[in-house]
Amino acid sequence: MPVQVLTAAPIPEPADHAFAGAIELHADATDTARRIFNVRVRMPVQAPGPTTLLYPRWESASHGPSLTVTNLAGLSLSIDGRPLPWRRHPVEAHAFQLDVPAGARTLEARYQIIVGADTLSRDLVVVPWHRLVLYPAGWYARNIVVKASATLPPGLAPVSSLESGAADGGTIEFAPVPLDTLMDSPLHAARHLAKVPLAASGDAPVHLNLMANRAGDLDLPSQRRAELARMLEQVAVVFAPPPFNRYEFLARLEEDASTGGTEHRGSSEISLPSNYFRDWQSQLNGRDILAHELVHAWNGLYRVPADLWAPTPNVPQGGSLLWVYEGQTEFWGRVLAARAGLRGPQETLDQLALDAAEVANRPGRAWRSLSDDVHYPAFMLRQPVPWRDWQRRKDYYREGVMLWLWVDALLRERSEGRRGLDDFARAFFAAPSGDAPARTYTFEDLCAALDGIAPHDWAGELRAWVDGRAEVDTTAGLRKHGWELAYTDTPTAAFLQQQAEDGVTDLAYSIGLTVTDQGTVRAVSWNGPAFAAGLAPGTRIVAVQGQPFDGPALVAAVRNAARTPLHLLVEQDGERVGATLPYRGTLRYPHLVRVPGTPDTLTALLAPRRGIRQAGAP
Repeated sequence: MPVQVLTAAPIPEPADHAFAGAIELHADATDTARRIFNVRVRMPVQAPGPTTLLYPRWESASHGPSLTVTNLAGLSLSIDGRPLPWRRHPVEAHAFQLDVPAGARTLEARYQIIVGADTLSRDLVVVPWHRLVLYPAGWYARNIVVKASATLPPGLAPVSSLESGAADGGTIEFAPVPLDTLMDSPLHAARHLAKVPLAASGDAPVHLNLMANRAGDLDLPSQRRAELARMLEQVAVVFAPPPFNRYEFLARLEEDASTGGTEHRGSSEISLPSNYFRDWQSQLNGRDILAHELVHAWNGLYRVPADLWAPTPNVPQGGSLLWVYEGQTEFWGRVLAARAGLRGPQETLDQLALDAAEVANRPGRAWRSLSDDVHYPAFMLRQPVPWRDWQRRKDYYREGVMLWLWVDALLRERSEGRRGLDDFARAFFAAPSGDAPARTYTFEDLCAALDGIAPHDWAGELRAWVDGRAEVDTTAGLRKHGWELAYTDTPTAAFLQQQAEDGVTDLAYSIGLTVTDQGTVRAVSWNGPAFAAGLAPGTRIVAVQGQPFDGPALVAAVRNAARTPLHLLVEQDGERVGATLPYRGTLRYPHLVRVPGTPDTLTALLAPRRGIRQAGAP
């Protein structure tokens, strides 16, 4: 019988003890034509004998094993100038093993990191330290001090949350920091850069750094600047002292870019379309991105779920509280955008209607709870999910908005209207100082903090939601606030904007599909009318009611489906077949409407705050 024989030397576990000396890390970012970083790492030898160098595997912002050593090439090691052989660990490909001779003082590693045009280009360079570093196994990342430097192409202006000295011949040197701080502090450099000071968060200055391919894209209208300043004021009211000494928004504006962000404690990397600030009306669904990423400084980077915190980027992370880390942050993005005027009152209601409808129409909840959806980063990261509403994927964002609306309503109910989620955020997330070390928390800590605001069985209530399945009413919080989800045959501006961003005609809430202008079905709702008719993602609609397909014709046919059955000619697996959809309704688009006879506390939640309330004040 076969028996596996696989010999693998152990990799030293990270330990919380001192590292003698400092590592020097230099990144040469000048080879923009070939998209190659040339990296040099010098580290003081800690002891002779077996040594392991690690390349990071887990990325804190993605909460999963999204980093790959595939992009590391040309690795050569030397000890005090003499070549040193290495071997890759036979099981863990991100680990390199070597034997350090007695009397050795300095270990040097040289290698290349291969990247794409989004990281190295003529006009914009991003230095992602967490993708460039090799570090020794056996220490917590916070115990390893790193002196980092980078050589940049000529003509690029650098910006980072790290303290730096004057550039010398294109090389910029940074003050020594712990490895975990360095990996959380990317360097950006751009040919066209505008540094816009915004209102401070407490005593900590905040800057919006705009980077673009064209200088003309850097203009920030005064109204947008005023709204962002108000957003910072509203953030300060909610969260009180900031967990940073200064904060840098690193905003990259590019043609056809989608709106998104990556959080760090002292900065955030923001991706925006080049017309983001100029064509404000077309940015309805992305107006809270800066608020979301900023809130992460408190929720996620300063206060960290205990299973999500890891001593090094090669230790697996858990995600059991991503409905707090991401879900509550998404909630605050909606609320703070409204309070700052980044969205108007009706625009905010329409955005919440999109959230509520997407979450309420998740049949996948019948088999997969929110407490299972939070495992997405561990096994679904960047994997195709053709049946999105059945397989579920990152629902902890939008479902988090609904969950925390419900928690806010319960806090108000239990305190007779005196307390809400603002009080929780101030008590739970406020930092004693900008450089305070991260603090972890557990589910029990979360419940205790909520109980301190308004006594209740928070563990039971929250477990019933996050572990529940089809029985969970995800719109309960909206109704407690005096609003409910409804559908009409007229789309909101927010719905139309999301439809345009997705590049589809969205009929998910009527016949259960979305389709591109070319007739390709992008998504099919599980057990919906299109599903019942045998359609699947990738099917091509050739004709609608006997006429060649186009989006408006399909919309018109759905509008009249109560009177005339909807018949499609579709092409699937190389064959053309007819399909009559079992749908006898009309167009359905989500809206929020008032619940008659109930108080409207949602409007109060979304109203601007004028200052920090005293505990218990109305």
